[in-house]
Amino acid sequence: MDVRGQHFELLPFGSGRRMCPGTSLGLQMVYATFGAMIQCFEWKAGEDGKLTSVDMDEGRGLNLPKANPLVCVPAARFDPIPLSIN
Repeated sequence: MDVRGQHFELLPFGSGRRMCPGTSLGLQMVYATFGAMIQCFEWKAGEDGKLTSVDMDEGRGLNLPKANPLVCVPAARFDPIPLSIN
């Protein structure tokens, strides 16, 4: 799927002459942020972080939303900025 507006399946940044000028930066930031979240945190399911399985029941709606929202608790693995001055 092309998010840059060529195939008209998904147009998060618009298309044609009115396309968002920050498309490239936005896509790079999504990958960098997602990578940092995976690298720096250990994610546990449930409000207390002790849920053993995730509820995958589907709710009502056109795009099949989850019946119960997913709640995750991040636990830091290590300091993301090890050279910070304290």
